[in-house]
Amino acid sequence: MSSGFPSHRKRSTAVPELPSENASDLSAGPEDDARARLLAAAGPVFARRGFDRATVREICGQAGMNVASVGYYFGDKFGLYREVFRSLRARCHAEHPIELPASGEPRADLYRVIYDLLSRMLAGDDSGWESQLLMREMNHPTDVFVEMVEESFRPQFDRLQALIAAIAPPDLPQHALEQLALSVVGQCLYYRVGAGVVKRLIPADRLAAEFTVESLARHITSVVVAAAEHGLAREHAARLVGTAPTVAAAASSPASVSDHSSTSDPSSSVDSSAVEGSS
Repeated sequence: MSSGFPSHRKRSTAVPELPSENASDLSAGPEDDARARLLAAAGPVFARRGFDRATVREICGQAGMNVASVGYYFGDKFGLYREVFRSLRARCHAEHPIELPASGEPRADLYRVIYDLLSRMLAGDDSGWESQLLMREMNHPTDVFVEMVEESFRPQFDRLQALIAAIAPPDLPQHALEQLALSVVGQCLYYRVGAGVVKRLIPADRLAAEFTVESLARHITSVVVAAAEHGLAREHAARLVGTAPTVAAAASSPASVSDHSSTSDPSSSVDSSAVEGSS
């Protein structure tokens, strides 16, 4: 990933002694309960203030815990921050378990994966602190970002590529498979971040009848299958070579995705963050 990640202190291997002040906060219940209280308090604080501006004192105050409890249970503030993301990932997997398709027919399996992805995206709540925290991490990455991508996003990305590759010609370049897989994610994600726009564009009766999860999943699947099958995406892309936009338009656009740096406010809604990622 980018080298712009802030450095963090390594977690100390020594376990500090519990302070006597307000020690009852730490010993009143099982360790799991104390950890859960800290995690529950830390998530909204990190989402509201970001990692750098969030303080251990505020988090512990919200949890009703002694300030030394973060070091005792998580090593340091970053250890707590990382554990918040891990607990969110575990909760997401528990609420929306991912079942690997096994029909043996790649088009049907691709539909099942897209249906699952779209269902989970549309079930999300952008008003909650969880989405706000995710957007903060994507706009201002810490070392947690790499783990988040590898553990949460890459398995789905690799699965999409494998299914698309089973439909496409064997000589389709890797970058074409990657672009098609990301196109799936982008189409699914728009129906979440652009829900307000879609509701304004499409009449309510047609929206209810024709824009269900099932019909949208079929549409997205059919678009990707049509592009991948027989290498049609590659063929049409080749025909567009040399049809670049005007010089003025090209000069104002980033040369590639790697040249783009987001300046949006991560505390705003997911809509303003466009399609920088999925949850």
